[in-house]
Order: sequence, then C-alpha cells, then structure tokens
Amino acid sequence: MMRITRRIAMALGFGALAVLGACGEPTLLTVHASSTTRAAPDLAIVTLGVLARGETAQAAQAAQSARMAAVMQAARAAGVEERDVQTVGFALEPQYAYARGQPPRISGYVSRNTVSVRVRDLSRVSGLIDATVAQGANELHGIQFTFQDEEASRDAARAQALETARARAQAYAEAADMRVVRMLSITEPGGAVPIDMRRGRIAGAPIAVEQAANGSAISPGELDAQSAVTVMFELR
Repeated sequence: MMRITRRIAMALGFGALAVLGACGEPTLLTVHASSTTRAAPDLAIVTLGVLARGETAQAAQAAQSARMAAVMQAARAAGVEERDVQTVGFALEPQYAYARGQPPRISGYVSRNTVSVRVRDLSRVSGLIDATVAQGANELHGIQFTFQDEEASRDAARAQALETARARAQAYAEAADMRVVRMLSITEPGGAVPIDMRRGRIAGAPIAVEQAANGSAISPGELDAQSAVTVMFELR
C-alpha cells in the first residue's frame, strides 16, 4: 500500500514539474533608446542694458534711470508685456583716475542696468532691438531662442525614443526566435534631457549696440529637443 502511495506521489511530482516546465519563466529584455528632434523655437529672450556715466553717483544713477525708462517704454510700444521684462543685473561703481606717485582718485561713476526681455512673436525681435537702441539701450548681451512650453517640445522626441525601443526589442526577439509579448515598464532616466540652448543663443560679453544691432535680420533657426527612455519588455 505504501509503495502505491509513493508511486502516486512521485507521479504527481513529475507532473507538476512538467507543467512548470511547459509554462516557463518569461524572458525579460531591457532596452535603452534616445532620440533627438528639431523644431523652430517660439520664444526669444533678448538681454540688453543701459550704461550711463556721471561725475557723481547720483548723476550717473539719474542718467541711467531716465534712459532705461525710455527703453522700457519703447519695449512696451514694440508689444512686450510687463510680465516679460526682468532685471538681471544692476550696478553702480566708481571710476578711478591714476597718476604716477599719487593715490587713485574717483573721477566719476558708472551706473548699469541690464534686463532680459521675453519676445513671444519672433518677427518682432529685430524691431524691438532697433526701438530700444533708439531710446538709449547701449549694451546688447545676447539673444537666446527657446520654447514657451519646453515639456511639450520634447513630446516628439519621446515618441521617437519609444518607437526606437520597440524596434530594438523586436529585433532582439526575432534573433532569439521569440516574440515580444508586452511592455512591462517605461522609465525616463533622470528626467528629460534638457533642450540644447547653445544652437539658439547669440551671446558673449556686452557689445556696443552700434556694432550689434543695425536693422539686421534675426534668424531663429531650429533647436534640438532630446529624450531618452529605458523600457522593459516581456519575451516568450
């Protein structure tokens, strides 16, 4: 009786192993993919400023303030909204004269005010520069082109990266004589890769606007948007 029971138990055990072997464990495949897309920017950030000199600090400050007020009025007339103007630099510094054998003496003061202006209509960038220069802006620090909605600008790159991951998974599955069953997870490592601003920036040390802005055409071109994903697939 015990022999019969043992045989039944052994038979059941082998049957369970056979079922497990038939089911098997799924094969997991992790694929990394990235993509870069290009699109025309829809926002320009123009950084410009006013520099004024005076014999006293008060005189330099008054001259700068009056000129900057005229510059801001010109910017508003060019279609710039108040919310799109931000002060990014302000300085009031003494200037020194040097003579041999004598200590330096203050010869005057320089007041500088720098603002960044967000221009949402790129066709107005050149006109904005011309208008502000005409009203006293005498420094141009740079023009940066970007997107008003940076997250949305990466959506095309995200879609392409995911499609690339799918294609790679399919290639691996075919090479292994298997098939892709489903996606198990999608991860964007460390968040989205920032937009490459370098291609959309005209910048450097402050330059005299007489040299920089003379009714020249401004070309925004296109910017790169990048995205990367890590996708886990189930293969059978």
